[in-house]
Formats: sequence, structure tokens, C-alpha cells
Amino acid sequence: MSEAVVDSVVARAHNRLDALERTAEALSTIEGSASSPDGRVLARVNGSGALDALDLCDSIRDADARELAATILETVHEAARDAALARVAAWEALRCALTPDTPPAPAASDRAVRR
Repeated sequence: MSEAVVDSVVARAHNRLDALERTAEALSTIEGSASSPDGRVLARVNGSGALDALDLCDSIRDADARELAATILETVHEAARDAALARVAAWEALRCALTPDTPPAPAASDRAVRR
């Protein structure tokens, strides 16, 4: 093997290692957050979608219990979707870094069906 080929292989290996390290860092810091349309509920989830924080405004005390439950669930689910999209983006960036000749896949948000 020539020195140029070895240098190329080593450079490619370093680039891939850097991409893996960037992905690991990105995945470890992912959060998702969302607030209800009226702003009275705020949810924050970690990178795996587990609820980290749920903030309720004082004015929420007057809300119907069923309405409040539905609003909380919807807000937490939106925060989890936010985190999931960030995870998909991190994995997609890694895929592109490891296979540079492959065109990027459509963004997850472009594939998602919104209700």
C-alpha cells in the first residue's frame, strides 16, 4: 500500500470517528419541549422522550379535569415528537457522514403526517 492510500484510509477513519463523537454528543443533549396553545402547560422531555418537567400556570386550576388531562397529554406528546425529530436529525447527520456519496433522506418532518 502506498503512503497516500494509507493516509487516505487514516483520514477517513478520523472523519468517521469525529462523526460518531459528534452524534454521541448530540444524542446526549437532546431535549424536546412544547407548550399548550393557551400557554398554560409547558412540558420538557429528555432525549428518550421521558418527561423531565411539567409546568402548569396557576390559572389552570379552573380548568375542567378532563380538559386539563387532554391538554397535558397533548403537550407532552408534542414535546416527545420534538425530541424524536432531533434524534432522527442526529442519526441522519451520522448516516450522511459515514456514506458521503449517498444523498440525504427527506427530513423526518417532511415525512411526518400532521393532524
